[in-house]
Amino acid sequence: MKAVLFVGGWEGHAPTQFSDWYEALLSENGFEVDVYDTMEPLERPEDLADVDLITPIWSSARSGHKLEFGNMTKPQEDGLLKLVSNGCGLAGWHGHMGDAFRDRPTYHFLIGGQFVAHPPGWPDNLQPREDYIDYDVTICRPADPIVKGIRSFRLTSEQYYMLVDPSNEVLATTTFSGEHLWWIEGTVIPVIWKRRWDKGRVFYCSIGHELDDLKIPQVTEMIRRGSIWAAEGRGLVREA
Repeated sequence: MKAVLFVGGWEGHAPTQFSDWYEALLSENGFEVDVYDTMEPLERPEDLADVDLITPIWSSARSGHKLEFGNMTKPQEDGLLKLVSNGCGLAGWHGHMGDAFRDRPTYHFLIGGQFVAHPPGWPDNLQPREDYIDYDVTICRPADPIVKGIRSFRLTSEQYYMLVDPSNEVLATTTFSGEHLWWIEGTVIPVIWKRRWDKGRVFYCSIGHELDDLKIPQVTEMIRRGSIWAAEGRGLVREA
């Protein structure tokens, strides 16, 4: 299988470090991987017709998008939508996928959600390091192949509060305590989901502010399985 990674955006999320780790993970699982530091190839989707998986490793910072972070143009968005609609898989994590291209709502419709906060902070009210809290990740569909055999676990990182599409097939969730924002106490937010976009498969995991988060064994395995699941959809389309 073939994967393409689009790597860039806010350096605070260390995109190159994540890209190196993920490229190695995919290669170990039989993928041929190409890496781009621009999204221009999406303007020519016909040149990516043989790609099985696309992963954006790209994010903004705060709510005001800055030119130096790069952005997705309408032709690039259209190219991505065409590729996924035709069966190419899409997979990613945390802000690299869930907080990228904030001014492109169709992109967020595609991926199934949008980051808005990690209490006690949010993009316009950052609380450095205090945003790292202990929280639980609860596996809610234990029979699904992506999470089968993986138990619920606890980690210390940013707990992502997201606006999500109710059509997502949610595999894991987290519950907010209300300690920092009392009015969201008991709110259950998806952490891991999969979904369809026409003929394509989409996988997302909100964990991953630091690379060590993705190196947690349970998280690595879910990223690995989710990426393969998304990519395998292309083969099914070819066989149809």
